[in-house]
Amino acid sequence: MADVVGILFKQDTLIKQSPVDSSQLPSSQRQNVPLGTFLILQSYGDPSINDNHYKLSLKTIQFKGYNTWYAYAPHVQILQQPLRTVQSISDVVAKQTEKNVAKIIVDKKTVPAQRSFLKLVFKIDTVIKRRPVDASVLNDQSKQTIPAGTELVLVSDKPDANNVVKFPIEDSHVKVTFKDLEFKGFNQDWYVFMGHAGIQRLG
Repeated sequence: MADVVGILFKQDTLIKQSPVDSSQLPSSQRQNVPLGTFLILQSYGDPSINDNHYKLSLKTIQFKGYNTWYAYAPHVQILQQPLRTVQSISDVVAKQTEKNVAKIIVDKKTVPAQRSFLKLVFKIDTVIKRRPVDASVLNDQSKQTIPAGTELVLVSDKPDANNVVKFPIEDSHVKVTFKDLEFKGFNQDWYVFMGHAGIQRLG
């Protein structure tokens, strides 16, 4: 299997439309990205020629209408790595008696108080959707292509008394909310086909 080249965000940071201090840019030209996010790259430029910023061309993903962004080099790491093997959500649900939720086991004693602690890891190229239906029936504003290897941080409840975090399942899709990252203007209520991704701990 071919390696993927991507950018790992080592801390909560911003990507920007220009390699300048983010305070100089309007909100339409900057995007928050949480620690632990891994985005697949089409290409990237040397930070030494862009004021210590990587120039990034994201593969198939756009934020705020742009797929080219700048990231402050000390906050990120460019990595070439094989696709991460991860148990799919459908495999998790297949082992459960309840089929309307995906139950992710997380030891609550290890969960940081303020931080998100789970991420969605995409096993193959796929499409996330605003409704749990075939992507072909949705308009462009209701779907977003996500390349294999992408890792997106999730917003979730803290684990319950049984160390379980639950995500709703509808029509073979898991319903998720992404931390900070908006696709087509939304970070909430996206649906991902269960066989195309898995949920893992951050870090």
